[in-house]
Formats: sequence, C-alpha cells, structure tokens
Amino acid sequence: MIDLLNLQENKVSTDFSGYPVVFLGATGDGKTDSLNRYLRSVAPEGKVPLFVELEDRYKAIPNLMAQRAYSIPDIISIVNQLKNPKVRERFSCVVFDTMDKFEEMANRYIATNKEVEITEDIGFGKGKRYLNAQIGIITEIRNLGLPVNFTAQIYEKTDIISKKTTYQTKLNDVTKAQMFHDAFLVGVVKLDNKSKTPLESDRLISFRKTESYIDLKDTFGLPIEMYVSNIKTELQKLFDKKYQASDLTTNQALEEIVETETFESVKNKGLELGSLLVENGYMEEAMNILKTNIGQNEDGSPKMFDSLLPTQIDLAKVVVMKLEDLSSKHGLNK
Repeated sequence: MIDLLNLQENKVSTDFSGYPVVFLGATGDGKTDSLNRYLRSVAPEGKVPLFVELEDRYKAIPNLMAQRAYSIPDIISIVNQLKNPKVRERFSCVVFDTMDKFEEMANRYIATNKEVEITEDIGFGKGKRYLNAQIGIITEIRNLGLPVNFTAQIYEKTDIISKKTTYQTKLNDVTKAQMFHDAFLVGVVKLDNKSKTPLESDRLISFRKTESYIDLKDTFGLPIEMYVSNIKTELQKLFDKKYQASDLTTNQALEEIVETETFESVKNKGLELGSLLVENGYMEEAMNILKTNIGQNEDGSPKMFDSLLPTQIDLAKVVVMKLEDLSSKHGLNK
C-alpha cells in the first residue's frame, strides 16, 4: 500500500539502466548489438538485459541473453515468468526487438481472434483499442519494476511536394505512443563509414531531433553524435556537471513500483474485513461495497472476492481499501 507518511524527496538516479531508451536504424545497422552493448555497460552487477526476440537475426549476435517469441501467447508466457521474483532478479531490463515485428504479431493475433483482416478496418476506432490492449503487455512488464527498451526500423521517406527527405518509423500511432512515451533517449544507430572495418566497428549514434530525424529524443543533452560505447561516459559527465552529490542516488527509480502484495494476500485481507463487518452488524454496507465494485449475480446478490482473477489485483485492492474505510468508520479497526 502507498505510504505518504514516510515519503522522501526524489533523488536523481545514476543507475542509467533505469532510463528506458529506443534504438532506431535500418536493417543491418547494428541496432540490436549496439543496444545490448550499451545496456550491459550500465546494468547493475550480476544483471543482464533480457531481449525478447521477434525475428531470427539475433542468432548472429554474441553475448545476447535472448528469448525467441513466435506469438502473443509466447510473450504473455514470458511476462508471467517475470512475475516470479527469482526470475526477475536476473535481469536489469527487457528489450523488445523489434517493435515492427511486435506490431505485426499483435495485428495477426487480433485478426485471427477478431475475424478481421487488419486492425485499421475493425470498425470505427476499434482497431486501435484492440492493438492497445495487446501492447498493454508492455505496461505489465513496467509495473513489475523492469525498464522496457525497444528497437525499431526507420525508413527513408521523401515528400512529393517539398522534396524533403525524412527518416522515421512506419509504426502505428498506438505502438509509437507506447514505445516513445517513457523513453528518455531515442537515437538512430549508424555505421561509421569512415572506419576501415565498418562491420566490426563501434556504431555511431545520435539522439538529437532534426528535420530529417523527427522521432529522436534527448532528455539529457548529449553530444550531437558519439559512439555507442561512449554513451555511459557522456551521461556520467552530464550528471556530474548538473547535480550535487546529495541530489543523486544509485537506486533504480522504477524499483518504487515493484509489487509487494500478492493477489492471495489482498483477497484474504478483504475476506477478513468482510467477516469483521458482518459479525458486527454491518453486512448490508459491506455487501453494497462488493456489489458496486465487483458486480452482482443474476439474482441481485453481490459477487465475492472468489469471483476475481489474480490479474484483477488492482480492483481487489480498491475493494479492500473501501472495506477498511467502512471498518474504521464504525471503530472496528484494531
């Protein structure tokens, strides 16, 4: 439960693995390898990034902790395993590689289950709602306290009238919103064409938004262009210059939202409060809370905690808080 009494002022985290990033690039430019190298450089000791791989190109990349996913149910299975603290503690973050393939997979899943051809054709606005529901898988991972990073393809696009050329993704607005919203850095990865051995060289990256690269994002003010291997060093320089030591912490900011209560513990607390209220003559008020929040059966009786699924833990928490308020109102809290 939230505890405002012991709330502390925020400190800026120097655990850079807690700041989600997006690496964009064309096929073969080294997005996956570059992102893996960067995320490993900032990962806390003993942890590694987990790459959810949606195509087979990753097999040629060394030192990659990767789990291949072929379908939405595969991804749901990964999320369910990450709910186990012993599994989750192995990883510093999760990477979806690539979001283009994730969107294709989600669209295919929606088309199969909703009996439509493409999400854009599912009625008026329904397609986006279906897609948003599937992409909600990413929010589940974030709610476990794991930062989520992404790779995505960019494509060259030339405007017929202005003749201006831009490089951007072809992703649906729903997908882009999920991918870019929490990102602190969105960069484009490029080969160093001046290198004598470009295929083996450290990749160049830029996070600076321009008229040509409109999807980029730089929250911190990094150099216009640098090698991927220098990102951590450049971030540290910026933080050392901008903040006092007292402003900083090495803890991940996202650790604050790690779920500490299980569905069973919340449900059992609700059952105890319900019994306490009934025993003291407040059954009608307690049942009304259940009816207005969980729902009612065909005969008008309220649905109970046993009708809730583990995924409805947030609803269970709301009901428990309202039962606690009612118990407190009648002086029953111990």
